[in-house]
Amino acid sequence: MRRMSRERRIYQVLGAFALIAFAAALASCGGGEEPYVRESYLMGTKAIVTIYGMDPGAADSAAAAGIREMHRVESILSTWREDSDLSRLNASPGGEPVRVPPEVIDVLAQAYAFSELTGGAFDVTARPLVRLWGFQGGEAALPSDEAIEAARQLVGWRKISFDTEASTVTLLGGATVDVAGIGKGYAVDRCAEILREHGVRRALVNLGGNMYAIGTPPGRKGWTIGIRDPESGTRMIGRLVIRDEGVSTSGNYENFVTIDGKRYGHIIDPRTGHTVDHVLAVTAVAATATAADAFSTAMFVLGPEDARAVVTADPSVRAVFSLPGGGCRAIGDFGGRLEMETSCGR
Repeated sequence: MRRMSRERRIYQVLGAFALIAFAAALASCGGGEEPYVRESYLMGTKAIVTIYGMDPGAADSAAAAGIREMHRVESILSTWREDSDLSRLNASPGGEPVRVPPEVIDVLAQAYAFSELTGGAFDVTARPLVRLWGFQGGEAALPSDEAIEAARQLVGWRKISFDTEASTVTLLGGATVDVAGIGKGYAVDRCAEILREHGVRRALVNLGGNMYAIGTPPGRKGWTIGIRDPESGTRMIGRLVIRDEGVSTSGNYENFVTIDGKRYGHIIDPRTGHTVDHVLAVTAVAATATAADAFSTAMFVLGPEDARAVVTADPSVRAVFSLPGGGCRAIGDFGGRLEMETSCGR
């Protein structure tokens, strides 16, 4: 097995922050009204809540409550925290029911449904494969076919069993779960729900590029979000407008390892155990931030042609693919709310 150089190189570039800054700058141009903005840091990234149409005191109270909710979600779902409910579930003896909070079941049940819809391209049990390639705390190395096959035996969304009445989850066949591909979107949706409970009618919640838009900024048709060129540090290749929906971008330019001079991205195909290199980035739009988060990951694995089946099954979903060689592909009905800097095939 070939190992990477002594200096371990896992890069976390600032692509998500470029999107955040771009969205915030555009939002502040709406209607002449100054927004209220509150920031925090959680789930390994930056969180920004932007609110229009409220006095500063009310906006501050709403944003603080929404951000507290995101921190609470992190405390439950993080696999980096040993005291989280998800870590406790993973540490439990396999095959035994484990009592968990109802929302853990909610998140895992949604993940299960997304796995079914995408034919396993999205799978929260893929953690052994992710760690095998050197992510999520694993040791970066080029795994052998035998090691990949052994890890694949522990992977499969059907290894998760729920009992909603007893509020228990059972992990079968040595499976463990990691909701990194859906957790940020779920936290964003929970924040948006709290904001609405506080009377917020115009807001953008942004957690490292996972966003949900409530209403629209004053004088605008929606929130304008930049689509970053994955091969450039700051250049945008397009803009899309969202309102009362979620958006998420998945890309290997943000998190990768270099082994023997070759770069391997963090997105693994759970069905094969290998990293994905036929796509550079996917920006997905869906009815919720949770769905957008999951679909951006799944569509990255599927590629634009196979991802059309997802759009057919759920017309609220659409996506923009950035492809190697500078190409792009848009799928789904954007209703005139997508503008690309260059020609983008459909």
